[in-house]
Parts: sequence; structure tokens; C-alpha cells
Amino acid sequence: MRFSFLGPLFVVTLLAPATLWASPNDTKTRIHTVENQIEKRKADAAVLDEANRETVDNLVDLRQKLITATEALEEKQAEEQRLQDKQDELTDAIDTKSKALVDERHKLQHLLTAMIEMARQPPESFVLRSGLTNDYIHRTIVLHNLVPKVREQAEALARDIATLNTLKKQLDEQKRLVTAAEENLEEQRQSLDQLIKSRQGLLQRSQTQRAEISKQLVSLAAEAHDLHQLLEKITPKRAPKNKAPETGDIALKWPAGGRITHSYGEKDEDGVKSEGVTLASLPGAPIVAPAAGKVVFLGPFKGYGQVVILQHADGYHSFMAGFGRIDADLGQDVDAGEPLGVLPVKGQSKPELYFEWRHHNDPVDPATRITLQKSQ
Repeated sequence: MRFSFLGPLFVVTLLAPATLWASPNDTKTRIHTVENQIEKRKADAAVLDEANRETVDNLVDLRQKLITATEALEEKQAEEQRLQDKQDELTDAIDTKSKALVDERHKLQHLLTAMIEMARQPPESFVLRSGLTNDYIHRTIVLHNLVPKVREQAEALARDIATLNTLKKQLDEQKRLVTAAEENLEEQRQSLDQLIKSRQGLLQRSQTQRAEISKQLVSLAAEAHDLHQLLEKITPKRAPKNKAPETGDIALKWPAGGRITHSYGEKDEDGVKSEGVTLASLPGAPIVAPAAGKVVFLGPFKGYGQVVILQHADGYHSFMAGFGRIDADLGQDVDAGEPLGVLPVKGQSKPELYFEWRHHNDPVDPATRITLQKSQ
């Protein structure tokens, strides 16, 4: 985009021969001074226009860096999520194994108690008591069979204890990996935030310079008009209205990584069908443009919290709600995958993004163009 906002300037001439308060020579001198000032501002504007072209080039490069950095951040988040899932699996396995160990210990304790009770009765007591010889033989057989069973139970218990210790070591290592992933993720977030600040700085500097030059030109033009010597109007060259980039058959990407918790068309507890998709992600996860487009609305909206609406080609719009922070600007052109903001961080609201894809204001299931695993 080229910031071209200056048109031909007015040439000031003298319409009245003189006034009661100034001689013709004084008036001509004043007009000449104003003309020189206008020409100087015009030259300044030309320099600014060239600087703006460089700014646009820098913005294009920066936007690509933003997309790359966001993709890297999303990969790190997915890795952290996988590590966290593995940690949860290990925790569940340890809980299950611990409960099994308790059961095994109880079984072994019952067997040992039975063996001890039987062993306490000497053989003589069965011989001296009439009719108990068969009981003695039966108990001897039972004891003989119990010994290998007890040994088997003890060995199984030892194996389970070893397995439990291994799982605990794996869990400790998994926690270390998760911590390292979180630290790496934080570094990626800081790098992305720095790029976003650079983008905002470029846009802000350009807008500030444009506003200052425009203000000076308006003031000078007004002064020339007061001299009644304006022969030519300042007509800014209007660039064509910005249209959403043409994308043809638009291919989407999910605006945030994570799991689908509510699908398009799914009914809530009140029986109302969802016109969008809800994605659960990590705190502070980046939210990106699902396709190339233009920011046409941002801010709080009707109970949805902080939202961003993008206009896309061919009558498409995307609606995203659940931002913890919005980094985009109104009217900004964005590429697919370019960051728009982030989800709430820890301690704020739940990190969930609600996403609608609309065509001529009619809701469309975005999953028909993109796929993502739904949480069970």
C-alpha cells in the first residue's frame, strides 16, 4: 500500500489590487512566502512519501516474520500440550498402579495370615484328637499349595513396585520437559510480542507523520485563501478503496491451536445450535487471521468480550471472540496466519476462542475447509 495523500497545490495570485492595510508589494511578498512554504511542505511530503514506501516494504517483511514466528509459537504450544498430555497419562498410570499395589498387598497379607494360623497348630494336636487326621492332611496340602502362591504374589508385588518407581521417574522427567517447553514457549511469545510492537511502531510513525504534514498543508492553504489568491485547490490523490485481498476459493486455517470443544451446529444446554466453533487452547496462545482480509471491527461486543471481525474476499467474514489482548488495528490488512492478538493468560478468563465463518452474513461450518481433532 502506498501512502499517497498529496495532490496538486494551489498557485496563489493576487485578485485584489490593494487593501487599506497593505501595499501591493507587501501582499505579493506575503503570497510569495506562502507559496514557498507550500512548496517546501510539498517537498517534505515527497520525502515522506518515499519513506512511507520503505515503511510499507518493511511492513511486508515484518508481517511475514510475524506469520513465521506465530507458526513457530504454535508448534511449541502443540509440543507443550503433547508433553502435558503425556504427563497426565503418567499421573493416571501411577494412580492406577498405586491402587493395584494396595490390592496386591491385601491379598498377600490374607495369604500370609492364613499360613501363619495353620503353621501355629502342631501336627501332634491333630494326631491326639480323634477324627482330625484328615483335617491335618488337608491343611498340609493347602499349606503346600499356598507357598508358591505367596511367592508368586510377592514377586508380582515387587514387579509392580519397580514399575511404579519407573513411572515416577518418567513423570519427573516429563515435568522437566514441560518446564523447559514452557520456558521456550515464553521466549517465543516475547519474540512475537517484540515483532508486534515493531509493526505497531511502523504504522504509528507513518500515521503521525502523515497527520502532521496534512495539518501544515491545511493551515497554509487556509492562509492563502485568506489572501483571496487561491487559484488551485489542494486535491489529494485518493487511492482506490482498500478491498479485501482476492483469494478465490478461500482456504482457511484455525485462528488458534487447541481442541474443538463445541462444534458448528452443536446444541447447548438450552437447545440452541452453535453458529460457530469453540476452540480450547493454552493461556496466552496467539490468535491469527484464518485467511487474508481486513480488520473491520475490534473491541467489546454484546457479551462476547473482546472480538475481532475480518472482511475477506467474495462476501466472507470471520468473527473471533475471546481475546485477552488485541494487537491488530482497525482497517489493517492482514495475511492468513498473521497474529491478531492472544487468548487470556493464566489468572484471567478461560482460554477459549469462539470462531464464526460467514458468507453474506450466513453462518458456514468452517470445518468443511479445515480439520482439527475434537476433544473427547
